[in-house]
Amino acid sequence: MDFTTMDIATVTRSVTGSGERYLELFLKEYTSIFKEKVNPSCPKCLTEYLNRYKNHFNAMANTCKYRLNAKYENIPLEFGSPILVNNGNITDEYAQKLLAHNNGQRYFSQMPKTLKNKKQKPPNPQRGNNTEVNNISVNEAAE
Repeated sequence: MDFTTMDIATVTRSVTGSGERYLELFLKEYTSIFKEKVNPSCPKCLTEYLNRYKNHFNAMANTCKYRLNAKYENIPLEFGSPILVNNGNITDEYAQKLLAHNNGQRYFSQMPKTLKNKKQKPPNPQRGNNTEVNNISVNEAAE
């Protein structure tokens, strides 16, 4: 049974076809995962249990290797974009778009190691390496 798609009213009031309450099934599953005592008579506690359960499975479902710095949580994906990227909804595609920004690496606290090595800046060219310009005489430049 997928409790991540249910709201608290469904969990507390619904019954399976065999007559077993969803609440009883949910609390059994919750206690098997989190190993703590529960209070089934507290409505506020039940809501917290369901939210914690949903957050646990949503975090497990996100397999993206990128993590945003805390100060960049809910950053717009692009200029004027209605999509706000955070660690809960970040994907590899979103991360690539953010990395395309000017100095995009600053957004991330965690990135794949292979990408970190590829994104290093190339060395700056040295001044005075162009020998053709240095060898031009004053007479040639005047012509």
